[in-house]
Amino acid sequence: MIKVHLTREQRYTISAMHKQGCTQKKIAEAIGKDKSVISRELKRNANHKGKYSFEYAQGMAEVRKERLKKPRKMHKKQIIEMLKKGWSPQQIKT
Repeated sequence: MIKVHLTREQRYTISAMHKQGCTQKKIAEAIGKDKSVISRELKRNANHKGKYSFEYAQGMAEVRKERLKKPRKMHKKQIIEMLKKGWSPQQIKT
């Protein structure tokens, strides 16, 4: 299954249609996604007042995207296991 993230335009459409009182099913049909995607988007990216805003949602998505770009730290246990399997420190580092 290929995951394709929502675009800025799709988030704008979600926001506009949600403010108009459209159903999640109707919004999903308009942007070509499953209604579960809309439900998750509205819940995940509601601001501190519980309101969905495409600007806030887009900002949060960009923050999450940047977080994924950062290299993850390895635990000591993982490093030891790799060394036992014959990995060199250079292979583990990259």
